[in-house]
Amino acid sequence: MTDFFEEEHELDLIEDLFDYLDIDQPTSEQMYALYGVFKKDMIDEPIFINNVQVAYDKRKSRHPLFRNKPVGFEHICTRESKHSGKRNFDNQRANKIHWIKPVVLFKENARVRYFERLHANGKNQQHYWLHEKDYIVIIREITNALQLVTAFKVDAVERRRFQNWYNAYSN
Repeated sequence: MTDFFEEEHELDLIEDLFDYLDIDQPTSEQMYALYGVFKKDMIDEPIFINNVQVAYDKRKSRHPLFRNKPVGFEHICTRESKHSGKRNFDNQRANKIHWIKPVVLFKENARVRYFERLHANGKNQQHYWLHEKDYIVIIREITNALQLVTAFKVDAVERRRFQNWYNAYSN
């Protein structure tokens, strides 16, 4: 009898980019690496969905940590404070920046729960939820274009909401 070993999938192998990433801000070397991942995955070798390139907000950031880098990059490395409304560095989001592309590319994999939902602004949003690692990528459909909105680690409250949305979409 032969043992059957399933080949490891790329989604099984993704881990945090850094062993340690401070909660306040990355080191200059870490920022260089983070932006390098963003540049490679969004600019040099961009993501395509159904032959449509996934864009990002190209406006220049005014955030102190991300000055002159694209707002799209800032957005996937920061989280909006419910108290101040300002965006603060989020080490968990930033440390998973390299997960965005594989999660989107492997949408057909059973590990990724894909669903769509209309945003409050009336635009359709595609959700790519790597369920077992509680990580989600959200891409908005804008006319005939696609734009990366955000990507982040899902918390318990969001998990219930996303599960309900996924169930409603799947049924």
